Amino acid sequence: MGADVYDLAVIGSGPGGHAAALTAARRGVRVCLIEREQWGGVCLNVGCIPTKALIAVSQCIRQLRGAPRLGVRVEGYALDYPAVLARNERIMTTLRRGVVDLLRRERVALITGHAAFEDARHLIVTQEGSSQRLQASHVIIASGARPFCGTWTPDERHLLSYRGLLALSQPPPSLLILGGGVIGCEFASCFAMFGTQVTVVEQQPQLLPGEDPDAVRWLARRFEADGIAMRTGQTVARLERAPEGGMIATLSDGTQQRAHAVLIAIGQRPQIEALRLADAGIAHGRGVQVDAWLRTSQPHIAAIGDCVDGHGLAHWASAEGALAARTLLGDPPESLQAVEVPRCIFTDPEIAHVGPLEKDLGEAVQSSRLSFGALGKSHCDEQTEGFIKLLVDRRTNRIRGATIVGAQASSLIHHVVTAIRHGVTAKQVARTITAHPTWPEAITEAAAHWYGESLCASARRAPSAAAGRSA
Repeated sequence: MGADVYDLAVIGSGPGGHAAALTAARRGVRVCLIEREQWGGVCLNVGCIPTKALIAVSQCIRQLRGAPRLGVRVEGYALDYPAVLARNERIMTTLRRGVVDLLRRERVALITGHAAFEDARHLIVTQEGSSQRLQASHVIIASGARPFCGTWTPDERHLLSYRGLLALSQPPPSLLILGGGVIGCEFASCFAMFGTQVTVVEQQPQLLPGEDPDAVRWLARRFEADGIAMRTGQTVARLERAPEGGMIATLSDGTQQRAHAVLIAIGQRPQIEALRLADAGIAHGRGVQVDAWLRTSQPHIAAIGDCVDGHGLAHWASAEGALAARTLLGDPPESLQAVEVPRCIFTDPEIAHVGPLEKDLGEAVQSSRLSFGALGKSHCDEQTEGFIKLLVDRRTNRIRGATIVGAQASSLIHHVVTAIRHGVTAKQVARTITAHPTWPEAITEAAAHWYGESLCASARRAPSAAAGRSA
């Protein structure tokens, strides 16, 4: 069988694969992008985009419920869930079409099918009984991940992965979520606003185990106010269908939880089995093994994103895709700095973080915390919950990290990302003029608070003279 020849073949059209293909194509090389399902990958079709579209609906419901506080009476609203799903589909169709059009304009060859390695230089792509053989000088694997469900097998009716939950025609009356990580908490926050009785089971002592405990406590208080039950420090010993319908979960403490549906949100697993990596001599375990520059054991092949069993962040995968393409095509090898990558959790309230956690930096930093209740804009918007915490290096005065919980957290965090990226000091941030009244004022005021100069919070002890001089 003859082979179509490419300079770069990219497997998977999610954020990472999409970025890799565009980066390479814009350098004038011949690129193909292979996708087994829908263009745009998991993020666009069954991940980031549809979930955030649902969350926008849940936030609208919360605003309607809170309208009387603004002097607005709202009567007679109802959730039209088929219309919600139709809106989701319109959004995904529009974005999917945009991805395809852009790739075609950049002359990326789009190939539909399942890719597998024949050897280190050749791929076989199969689709509906036919196959196509490709030869590529370089390959980027961006095959993503699938839901990990442990010993359970979802039927996607009562026992659900996130894919099944997104496909339900109506919100279930009650939902038991196994796993209090990002996926579990975002769905809990969203479906509670849809009227679903939600219970979250998390084996660790707190929800969102990897996040700042101060921020998680704020979220837990909101969950409690929204009627979301939280069972932390618990695991599920047994899960079975209830005779009268729905599901019964027996927890490790012997108690039982009943729900119309159960969402398994305990993680994801790299989707690499069908790639036949061994035939190409590519080392792998749970995920593809890569070096600091994203190259596999075959130096002309890179792997990025969820197939590496790493971070699970779409924007990080996009950065990896562009970097991997540049590296394979001859640019000096670079590596990404994890401390500069923000994490955003789209619960209500939102949580965002960048850099190490406060507990990991210890005495090297001092925190400056500002409540959103001190901010004029938060009162105008009836969004006074939450805070911003900046972590400032005691020696250099540079900002090392930040945690934000509250409205607009996912947008505000990027001001801090820029500061960390460019080595900006807290004093430089504090002396930056931000418009009033706006949400970004919280960033400059939190930095000013570190010096006892905040205009909306009481003065605190100023940093040492040595720290002041280093600013």
